[in-house]
Amino acid sequence: MNPYYRLSLMICRLVGSCLLVIGILDVGLYWLKSKHDDTPLSIGRCVWLSVPLVIGMAVLIKSGALAQRMADYLED
Repeated sequence: MNPYYRLSLMICRLVGSCLLVIGILDVGLYWLKSKHDDTPLSIGRCVWLSVPLVIGMAVLIKSGALAQRMADYLED
């Protein structure tokens, strides 16, 4: 296996995982804050805070293709 591909795959998976954690923490902390303050949840705000979650899932799903493109770029 190409070392550039392995490095690129590791970076893609790390970035995707970090984005997932950030998205979960954003939505979770917003939910806790709304429960603590007794305010209703705003659907628009929840959608806005879950954007990193969706991007992280997309990066993880497409990590193989992204890693291949990054490896090809690094080899040139």
